[in-house]
Amino acid sequence: MAGPWPPATRFFGLHVDLGDYHTKRAEWLQLPTAAFTCRWGCELVAVGAADVAHLTQSITATHARTCPGPSSKE
Repeated sequence: MAGPWPPATRFFGLHVDLGDYHTKRAEWLQLPTAAFTCRWGCELVAVGAADVAHLTQSITATHARTCPGPSSKE
């Protein structure tokens, strides 16, 4: 494994690694992962196919409920 994609550590947004599934052995060699960060510091992480699918489907609603938004100083 080469590690995280370099821009994912510097820029906010949703970054998804689809993992590596071995079709003949029917098993994950590397689990899918998703990491979401916003400009105000929110972080959401999911590991595994089902969790990544849920995060990508519900990110808008989940983030809207939990994000503090910009501070009053901005």
